[in-house]
Amino acid sequence: MNTKTDAPSARMQLFYGAGGVANGILTNGLSFFLLIYYNLVIGLPAETVGLALSIALIFDAVSDPLVGYLSDNTRSRAGKRHPFIYLAIIPIALLYWFIWNPPETLITETQQFWFLLITAILLRTAMTLFDVPHNAMVPELTKDYGGRTTLSGLKVSIGWIAGQIMVIAMYVIWLVPTDTMPYGILNQAGYQQAGFVGAVIIALAIAFSALGTRRWQDRMMDISHDATYSTSGFFRQSIAAFKLPALRAIFISSAIYAVGAGIGAALWTYLTSFFWELNNDQISLILVANLIGALIGGITIGMISRTGDKKASAIFLSILSAAIGAAPYLLREIGFFPANGTELLIWLLFAHGILQIILIVWTTALLTSMTADVVELGISQNGFQNEGIITSVITFVLKAGSAGGLAASGVFLAYVGFPESPDQSNLTAEVTRALGWNYACLTLVVYMASVIALMFYRLDKAQFDELLALQK
Repeated sequence: MNTKTDAPSARMQLFYGAGGVANGILTNGLSFFLLIYYNLVIGLPAETVGLALSIALIFDAVSDPLVGYLSDNTRSRAGKRHPFIYLAIIPIALLYWFIWNPPETLITETQQFWFLLITAILLRTAMTLFDVPHNAMVPELTKDYGGRTTLSGLKVSIGWIAGQIMVIAMYVIWLVPTDTMPYGILNQAGYQQAGFVGAVIIALAIAFSALGTRRWQDRMMDISHDATYSTSGFFRQSIAAFKLPALRAIFISSAIYAVGAGIGAALWTYLTSFFWELNNDQISLILVANLIGALIGGITIGMISRTGDKKASAIFLSILSAAIGAAPYLLREIGFFPANGTELLIWLLFAHGILQIILIVWTTALLTSMTADVVELGISQNGFQNEGIITSVITFVLKAGSAGGLAASGVFLAYVGFPESPDQSNLTAEVTRALGWNYACLTLVVYMASVIALMFYRLDKAQFDELLALQK
């Protein structure tokens, strides 16, 4: 059996990375379709949907570090992490199904708002029980500097692959236009059927990852500080973790970057359907491009894991993500992009989709790995072994990307004047132009803000190696 200082084995990569299937299906389901489902199908205003998810994010700010603290201080025969993951499996599956099946008795906007808010809070709390302990495994499974990027990157890549497959299935199975429903994205039964399938896959993926990583649970037993279960202990250890400048920098940068990706996901259906005017077959082709991008990103993550400077690489990739993400819309604005309905447009968007997802996978893997590296800094500076609290940042960032992206997108759609029931009478050229141009500007601003925050991260490989040497 390999040791903590060895690079992760293929088996470890498989079982740990499989947890990304749950993240991908849940995150893509909510990011790509929850806003459009509750806005255009259920009938809630977009800004109301955004408000509900913004409020849920406030609960995440407490539940994520709390679950991290509890798992950091848990002593059990199953280790610190697995008991929480086992506990999460059934609630996540049930709540994911439930959020797509609001009771028919909820007929007013107020009733629908409260249903969405409460269900979202419960679903995201259940996800916390899985994802926080799961992310906390990374610094415990391996002390290898590049190995952490490999594990983090595989989970991200597998998450994107699973999520993209599910999105493709939405368009080719559940949201197919018919003579009676020309806009397939308005098919409520399709969302509900997909919700059931997604719930089953999420539960199976979490169970597979949890059972598969049990062989290394002995690495998740050690607690270098006095274990406590108390309010004062929670605040003392959480404050100590967030006093670390490196954690604050990576948290702010990652959260902003994730919101940028979340905005792109939430507006993706609006942009492909109404700005680029793609049909379902063409949308499915672009989704295949995204899937190819996720596959390439995962296959090449080893190259990224060998980078000597994670921070410099993450900054470069973030800037490139901003430029690539905004380019088609800026070029269209100045007349240097093919017209809608042309074959050249489809293939350019296909290539754009591949490159954009590769960049997102690489950047997210680096940011996640950089967060895990802060664990050693915490042990050295404050004496607390807080893998859970520190890596809870990753889970919160994932949720911030989904909820923050949806919330920002709701406000954005209201700002550009996008109609709640779009048709040929109200979807004017001015509205679609505003949709693309303002999206490009918002993308550039968000990603540049992420880069600025990342510049304050101070932990390179030489410092990391010194911290490991001090622990021996």
